[in-house]
Amino acid sequence: MTTTTPRSWKLNVGFFLAAQNFFLFGSSAVYFAILWYIALQTSSGTWIMLATMATTLPQILISLWAGIWSDQYSRKKLIVTSSGLVTFLTILTALIYFFISRDLWLLLLIAAVRSLGLGVQTPAGNALLPEITPKKELSRINGLNQFVSSILLLISPILSGVILGRLGIIFVFVVDLVTATTGIILMLCIHVKQFKQEQQNQVAGLTGIWEGLQYTFSHQSLRNFMLFTLIAFMLVAPSSQLSTLYVKRTFGSAVWRLTLNELLWTMGALLGSFHITIHKHLPHKIRLIAIGFAGSGISFAVMGLPEPFWVYLLFMFFSGICMPIIQATSNILIQENVSPTKMGRVFSILQIVSTGIYPIAMLVYGPLADVIAIRYILIVTGLLLIGVAVIFYKRLPQLTDKLKELR
Repeated sequence: MTTTTPRSWKLNVGFFLAAQNFFLFGSSAVYFAILWYIALQTSSGTWIMLATMATTLPQILISLWAGIWSDQYSRKKLIVTSSGLVTFLTILTALIYFFISRDLWLLLLIAAVRSLGLGVQTPAGNALLPEITPKKELSRINGLNQFVSSILLLISPILSGVILGRLGIIFVFVVDLVTATTGIILMLCIHVKQFKQEQQNQVAGLTGIWEGLQYTFSHQSLRNFMLFTLIAFMLVAPSSQLSTLYVKRTFGSAVWRLTLNELLWTMGALLGSFHITIHKHLPHKIRLIAIGFAGSGISFAVMGLPEPFWVYLLFMFFSGICMPIIQATSNILIQENVSPTKMGRVFSILQIVSTGIYPIAMLVYGPLADVIAIRYILIVTGLLLIGVAVIFYKRLPQLTDKLKELR
């Protein structure tokens, strides 16, 4: 395990938050640019499905392995190595696209490569944060991380829209190169003192994966939490992955509309993150997560109703408030209660059942969006999500107390 001295934790956390959010900013700019470019070029639900699969499916394939690596090796070095490799491959593929072959499949390859990197970085970063942060500060630091991320996500769609509309998509990759390099330098500045791991041997890949799965699903409270999270995010998937196509089909294909679609969501996320940041302790985490899912469901259902664009944007804003509350509170719940020696693997499973479930869900939603109006998909999934949120709260009211037994 690793630890840091009390006097240095604020500096370490500062470097960590800055590095992680530089990585996020570059990745977000690239993601929006690729998604919008494909949507504008094809106007196809199937192509959006393929883009979604390229963005998220590789995370599923590598995340369980990444959880093992995160529990056994230096999480700091893991993040730096994966970020450097992903940036190199992104720039290389982008050069091939622009100077050799203008094939949209190359953009999907870039998305897939970045997804692999994210699959490694996410569990490693979530597990590294409690190593360098006092437990009593975890809620506030997680909220601060979400808050800073929301600010950058507020800027990145604007930047992507401006660059895509005036300069071309290749300049987005230049921005990514700069932000990734800066993030790697900042991550290298973090000081983590290494100690021998206590009572933990290095285990083989499949054995380590099995241990992580067994640890997670042998505890009823943790198993139920993952199950409800899986179902809820399957219902979140269409609003997350089809909103760009929905705006284009319903309100028009102007880049400014696509930009506002992301901008209003991110402004809401900024407000939701601020709510987490101002609370040093969150006593009712399950209730807060359930409220977040219910609020998202209401927003999605209303977004699917016939309405002017400004009403759609208003409820996109409301849905943005809910998501960081769900994500940050879930992270805090695990960071405060799961054994540090298993935390990387538990976070990798959480990643699979949340954002990692999108490509599987889009196998249905993507082709379905080419057959029926997306608004009906939003209405039905939104109503179902409200029901899941109610059941989530009623079935798991004492989850926090039960999870304490896992440490």
